[in-house]
Amino acid sequence: SYCFDPGKSGRERGFASASAFDAPILVPFCPESTLSGVTHRDFIEAMWYQRPLDIPADWQGRRILLHFGGVDYACEAFVDGQSVGRHWGGSASFTFDITRCVTPGGRHNLVLAVEDETRSGVQPCGKQSQAYFSHRCVYTRTTGIWQTVWLEAVHPCGLAAIQVLPDLDGARFVILPRFHAPGVGQRLRITLLDGSATVSQVEAPAADGVPWVLPVAQPKPWSPEQPFLYDLHCEVLGPHGEVLDCVQSYAGLRKVHIEGNRLFLNNAPLYLRLVLDQGFYPDGIWTAPSDAALRRDIEIALRAGFNGARLHQKVFEDRFHYWADRLGYLTWGESPSWGMDIKDPLAARNFLSEWREVVVRDRNHPSIIAWTPLNETSDVGDGRQHNRVHIDAYELTRAL
Repeated sequence: SYCFDPGKSGRERGFASASAFDAPILVPFCPESTLSGVTHRDFIEAMWYQRPLDIPADWQGRRILLHFGGVDYACEAFVDGQSVGRHWGGSASFTFDITRCVTPGGRHNLVLAVEDETRSGVQPCGKQSQAYFSHRCVYTRTTGIWQTVWLEAVHPCGLAAIQVLPDLDGARFVILPRFHAPGVGQRLRITLLDGSATVSQVEAPAADGVPWVLPVAQPKPWSPEQPFLYDLHCEVLGPHGEVLDCVQSYAGLRKVHIEGNRLFLNNAPLYLRLVLDQGFYPDGIWTAPSDAALRRDIEIALRAGFNGARLHQKVFEDRFHYWADRLGYLTWGESPSWGMDIKDPLAARNFLSEWREVVVRDRNHPSIIAWTPLNETSDVGDGRQHNRVHIDAYELTRAL
């Protein structure tokens, strides 16, 4: 259920503990969309969501995570009236650990408070219109939940994330793991596969940020013509060799670099034929109506003769990048930087923290060959602050 909060008085009125709101909404579609069942097109600066939260009984002893694919713009989640986390950034995915607030086998109450001040000038909005109607190249706004929300139970010492660094010239992958909480005697085993054949395997004590090297004897590069992907299996082992956690993923071995005015992919010159993809849908707005719709957009562009897309003023769904990896579709990842004055210190702070989360989420995708932190910014007013933010964005992206 949901309700709008035009007076921003919901906290004062006890909405954090509400057991129901005014009407139903279909998540993950925003209230401006027809697919949500709401279709409210005016500005929404504050709103609330509520739903019951059932925790499976067999999740006893697990770390229980509440994942949000995207909430525009700032939010705070409550379980049974208790705050479990806050997040700023409408395009970044994030997670709240709710283990201490729930009981396996029990039913709880989840409430989410959202604020989205599109006209504030301090938050990235992309092509969301700051006027009531769509005009020129800005369109219907997106407020609140616009990507999938889900629960996950993980081992307390399980694998939280990995960074995959492809090294084509060195014929290897370098893997940097991160754990929820590394334990004494814990080990990590990583296996790289080509179909059912093991290409490489390493096993060593588990430690955050310590690089692992997976050599590849006969490299198969990833490219638009042959988007080959290796399978990647990661197993966290306990002190006695028992498997505590298992994560399956994939990796593409490819190299991108620039020489002079030419772009190279896998050490061969690459000519880019990119479409400008704005990622808007007539029924879901920022949210694709289905997984098939994401794949279809890529297939249409490929059939039209393009080999990729600049993803314009929007952070695309993680699932879009999955299909780009599978289908051999080159992309430039971009932030929705329009709508904010980056010379404002708060706007710059909001932008840089959100952009960091976006790059970390998407950096393993081999189909992303370039990043566009900022687009068409104007150097008016304090040029020093303007330049500082650009330098910070560039250096941050390179470092990540």
